[in-house]
Amino acid sequence: MGFLSLAPTLLGVLLRGFFSKILFKELRGFPWIQPRCTIVHSERIRIGTHFAVNSGTYINGVGGIDFGNFVLIGSNVTISSGEHPIAGSETPIFSRVSIPKKIVIGDDVWIGAGVVIMPGVTLAKGTVIGANAVVTKDTEEYAICAGVPARKIGDRRDKPLSPA
Repeated sequence: MGFLSLAPTLLGVLLRGFFSKILFKELRGFPWIQPRCTIVHSERIRIGTHFAVNSGTYINGVGGIDFGNFVLIGSNVTISSGEHPIAGSETPIFSRVSIPKKIVIGDDVWIGAGVVIMPGVTLAKGTVIGANAVVTKDTEEYAICAGVPARKIGDRRDKPLSPA
């Protein structure tokens, strides 16, 4: 996204949305991408409809990322689909090639501010991840997860819809 990540207000959102159609592997709707988001390897990222990502978020699609429909991503989130091998001491970590591990984020998912999604994880349909959690394992449908490492603390289906 480069210089477009700095464009403020509605004009910036419109410009990022327009150029996203060219940069992403697949984009089925208009993305709402706030300023100061960093997205690398966008050519390996698929995005459904109703996708919104807040400021300060870093998304690395090196291993591939599939976002479903109706996905909300909070500010300062890290989603990286590649990991560096650490076993052994012969080769410096700096010199090792990243191992791609696809991330799948299902429909109707909300990722809170400051969350880290580790490579190879699947967030099932309806998942909510609480702020500052580190997700290291797949989630169940409609799970509410929080903590480091993230674990299930509730189920959205058990919560009645609050009146407005």
